[in-house]
Amino acid sequence: MHHVHDLAMNLRRIREAKGLNQRDLAEMVGVDQSTIQRAEKMASTAKLATYQRCADVLGVTLSDLFAEDRSPVEAALLAAFRQVPESKQGKVFDLLELAREENPKTASGKDQADGR
Repeated sequence: MHHVHDLAMNLRRIREAKGLNQRDLAEMVGVDQSTIQRAEKMASTAKLATYQRCADVLGVTLSDLFAEDRSPVEAALLAAFRQVPESKQGKVFDLLELAREENPKTASGKDQADGR
């Protein structure tokens, strides 16, 4: 189980994966850098509205900010996928399937061929 602090780190990880520093994100969200800093530390004074505005600006959902199991790359990939027009998402998925077939590992890292 993850601690609350670990979950709050998703905001920082997603921000950094997008190449933004705290000041950049603060400008985009329309708050002070200290507000972003408090949100990343999950200070008791951080407001849900701040997290929602950060999620909107970063192109992720509020739940992505608090998800326990996504790496920064997975979060960035999901955000990018969500920006693809729905009519083209099937093609993107097909591309991912093709890449997966070249390296047939399941999410747990076990070979599909050995049936585990």
